[in-house]
Amino acid sequence: MLWQLRQLQIGKIKMDLLSVRDLSFERKGYFAFKHVTFSLAQNQAINIVGDAGSGKTALLETVVGLNEADSGKVTTTPGVRISFMPQVETEVIDISVGDYLEQTRQIEGKLAVSSAQLKDMAAFLGMRSLMDRTVKTLSLGAKQRVSFLNAIAKRPNILIMDDPFSFQNSFYAHNMLEIFKDLQDHGSGIIMAAPMRDTITDGFFNTNYLLSGKTLAGLPVDRSAYLMSFKATKDSMAITKEIAHYATTTFNNLIEIRAPYDQKERILHTMLEMNYLFEGMVSLEV
Repeated sequence: MLWQLRQLQIGKIKMDLLSVRDLSFERKGYFAFKHVTFSLAQNQAINIVGDAGSGKTALLETVVGLNEADSGKVTTTPGVRISFMPQVETEVIDISVGDYLEQTRQIEGKLAVSSAQLKDMAAFLGMRSLMDRTVKTLSLGAKQRVSFLNAIAKRPNILIMDDPFSFQNSFYAHNMLEIFKDLQDHGSGIIMAAPMRDTITDGFFNTNYLLSGKTLAGLPVDRSAYLMSFKATKDSMAITKEIAHYATTTFNNLIEIRAPYDQKERILHTMLEMNYLFEGMVSLEV
C-alpha cells in the first residue's frame, strides 16, 4: 500500500487492546443490550451484525464512551488510540474537506498519518476533486468517506466503525476495506457493526458476532463460495490462467467467476488491477 499505516509498537507480543466485560446499557426504560462480553486483540477484526434496532449503534457508542453503561466495564491497554466512525456524522462541518482532515492530522501530531499518506488515501477513495469542497455540501456517501478518512488520519490502534458502507457502492467499499486491512496488518484491531454480513467483507473478519435479543452470540466463519461478476473494458488485460480456472461464464464482455471464500479478496483485487469493472457477487452454498 502507498500509505503503509505502520503503528508504534505497544509491545513485542500480541495482546488484548480492548476488553468488554458484562456490559449493559438501558435507554428510556429498556435495555439496548445486556451482559455483553468480548475482547479485541492486535491484528483482530470483529464483525457485529444484527437487525435494525438490535442495539449495535448503542453498543459501539458505549464501548467508546459516548454512553454511560449501567453495568459492566470497558478497559483498554494503556497508550492505545481509538478512532470511532459513526454511521452518520451529525456535526455540521463548515470547512473544506482538505482543511478538516488536515486539522485532525495536526491535532494528533507525530502519531498521525503524514500529509502525503492522507492525500493518497483521499485519492484512493475518489476524494481528490472534492478536497476544496465544504464538507456540509457533500453527498451522504462522500461525507461518509470523509468521516472514514478522519478516523484513519489518527492512525488508531483500535478502529471502531458503525455500518461504514451504508452509503457506498462496491468500488468505494472495497477500497475502504483495503485501507483498514492495511491498519490491521500493522497491528491495529478492527470492530465493525453492520445490519448483515456483507459479501465484500466476508473472509476478512476472523471473529463474527450476532447481536440479537439484546445479547451477543458468536457466529461461525462463513465457508461459502461466491459467484463474482466482472465486465471487461477497452483497457482490460487478459485474465491469468489461475483466474481462468475459476471462470464459469465468458460472454459479451461479461466474466463470471466462482471464487472459494478464501480466494475472493485476492481475485477481486487482481481483477480490479487488470482494469475489469466489478459488477457484484452473490454467496453460494457449498
